Amino acid sequence: MAEYKSLYRKWRPKIFADVFGQEHITRVLENQVINKKVSHAYLFCGSRGTGKTTCAKILAKAVNCENLINENGSPCNECATCVGIETGGIIDVVEIDAASNNGVDNIRELREEVAFTPSGAEKKVYIVDEVHMMTIPAFNALLKTLEEPPPHIIFILATTEVNKIPATILSRCQRHDFRRIAPEIIAEKLRLVCDGEGIEIEERALGLIARLAGGAMRDALSILEVARGEDNQVITLEYVTKIAGHFDGGNILDICECIKNKDAAGALIIFWEMYEASLDCTNFCGSLLEAFRNIQVAKIMREPVKYISADMDTEDAARIANLALEFDSRDLMRCYELTSDILSGLGRYTANKRVAVEMLLFEMCLTQTTQTSAPQVSINEQDAPTITQSMPMQPAKSGKSIDMADLAEEVAKENKIVSQYLKGTTCEIDGRKIIIKSDSDFKASILKEHIAVIKKYAEQFVSGIHEVVIELATQESGSAVQNSIHDINV
Repeated sequence: MAEYKSLYRKWRPKIFADVFGQEHITRVLENQVINKKVSHAYLFCGSRGTGKTTCAKILAKAVNCENLINENGSPCNECATCVGIETGGIIDVVEIDAASNNGVDNIRELREEVAFTPSGAEKKVYIVDEVHMMTIPAFNALLKTLEEPPPHIIFILATTEVNKIPATILSRCQRHDFRRIAPEIIAEKLRLVCDGEGIEIEERALGLIARLAGGAMRDALSILEVARGEDNQVITLEYVTKIAGHFDGGNILDICECIKNKDAAGALIIFWEMYEASLDCTNFCGSLLEAFRNIQVAKIMREPVKYISADMDTEDAARIANLALEFDSRDLMRCYELTSDILSGLGRYTANKRVAVEMLLFEMCLTQTTQTSAPQVSINEQDAPTITQSMPMQPAKSGKSIDMADLAEEVAKENKIVSQYLKGTTCEIDGRKIIIKSDSDFKASILKEHIAVIKKYAEQFVSGIHEVVIELATQESGSAVQNSIHDINV
């Protein structure tokens, strides 16, 4: 029985021309091979699935190929050397996983091996993957060998985190940065694979897979392989959405419309339907951020669809362009900040993610930044005694009032979500009471659940010895929820 290979292994490019989306690199490597000007050390950096290891293997075969294709500098893949490298029969191309071989002892062994000439090829090539995982002493041990290796040695280092590579290593390598592959290029490659494998797939499903891959060709082929699980079945958009754990981007835009219209009930209904369909709250918040970003971009760009359609369906891009005409920029920025704060706290500060997202939707739908503020009276120093009736009364027996922005900043050290709900509240110190007033019932209920955290940091702002009572009062209903904390020495 023939061995089964995953799609990304079966369709791994074997010549430079088959590498999609990295032409700025493959052209340079082709010319170097043709002109016999191959460097002794390369550094391939970029995100996952963009072709770093693939190009390293093609280059390793090209420098050793017996029948090099001079027109494009690619290996023939037919000579004994190419076949031996591909099958592992020739041991002169060595792949090293730096994640598990990252110590000084491993580098010492490598330094001893490079002294020996190749056994079956012209050049001995070391492909070191995830090289950023090496320790600093290991990097230092590699420096001299990397700078002046024997003439038969080529090093190809690959990494996803180039910022962790020491400058002494960077200066000794020829660096090539691999870009994330555009969705349309990924879709083109997927179409070739589907035609070659006899896979029937809808164009919209193909586009969705390309977008879900996030610029990684390997991820796209892995998703496609999962989607083809049922033979002789046309892969539909709905099926890809289901097996990939994705949700319809139109639902996110529906929620954005509800936020614009201050329709909290509508937003919650859509969210609940998505949650029942196994929605991940973290992914949901990330998609909301992306939607707010796209709407804001659409507001400032002259041809908005051109700049946002690359990441989504053209129909959704048109909807975003229409939403941009109706959304206020201040509301967009406020929604972005609220969602970003909630997203940073999910999993770390929140036991129930669903409730946190529900409160987020409430907050975005019920509060408007564009509402008319109360008129303010300009008071001159000479007129002050005659209009004292319009000035706020000072709290009785109070040393000072608490600056809620400062309190929220302190609370954020322990709970960012509570800190977010403290913003916009007011505070009074009345005798032995600290009164925090919220503008909505749901915000007051959240603060009530975390009264101990608020009390803990409020103590830092009140001088003297007081019996502190924190009262969470709502202006909407006129009711008050009181929580007394006694015998606090501040």
